[in-house]
Amino acid sequence: YELTEEEEEIMERLEKAFAGCEKLQDHMRFLLAKGGLYKVYNNNLLYHGCVPLREDGSLKEVQLCGKSYRGKSLYDALEGYVRKGFFALDEQEKEQGKNIMWCIWQHPDSPLFGKDKMATFERYFIEAKETHLEKKNPYYSLLENEKVINQILEEFGLDPAVSHIVNGHVPVKRKDGENPVKCGGKVLVIDGGFSKAYQKETGIAGYTLIFNSYGLLLVAHEPFESTESAIAKEKDIHSETMIVKRVRERLLVGDTDIGEELKRQVKDLER
Repeated sequence: YELTEEEEEIMERLEKAFAGCEKLQDHMRFLLAKGGLYKVYNNNLLYHGCVPLREDGSLKEVQLCGKSYRGKSLYDALEGYVRKGFFALDEQEKEQGKNIMWCIWQHPDSPLFGKDKMATFERYFIEAKETHLEKKNPYYSLLENEKVINQILEEFGLDPAVSHIVNGHVPVKRKDGENPVKCGGKVLVIDGGFSKAYQKETGIAGYTLIFNSYGLLLVAHEPFESTESAIAKEKDIHSETMIVKRVRERLLVGDTDIGEELKRQVKDLER
């Protein structure tokens, strides 16, 4: 398996091109400056993947570098390690941060992954379907359990009576009749398969969540083949809108997180 001199040279060139890619570095700087593993905004909890749970629906304890975390503290710890991987001055901390990024990518207890293994290799090269199986965290089978969903919202400091979870990375098999609105409207799964690779599985090209002063709307998009196909078949991109929640009284700017910040600024100015 040892590489020949020529192969070694190709690998080195590829590594330098990848690590030194200006666009990639710009994207990473943007993610670190603006991104997060979760976001709490206007009574909505947004995250990608899952909150690791046990079979009984309780928050799963996860070991990281000798310490135990669960729920919100797990997200916060992982986010801290990601930033250490880029910015830590201590070389050992920096290395630890890099290792944790691999954990986030494919560890069974990672909120962004949440499966017992990654079977990409098997799906590409092995015909036997049983090798393609990826066992998911219990979270995915508990999305309709109100007690579990309320527990997650409370863990992140939100009121279950008025809050929602906006969940990405869970393709919705719309063609099989699956609904993106779970748990009586408390969970909204917005990844209907925007990526072309998922569209055969889902039957659509993803969802857009619209949150305005009237409430919450989910818009489902039909797959788009090509400009040529659209012209030849005189077929426009069709979108279907579903009302998730309509408010009795319209929300005002003052009711939003930005409104709260503006009120604080007004008080400061008045002082």
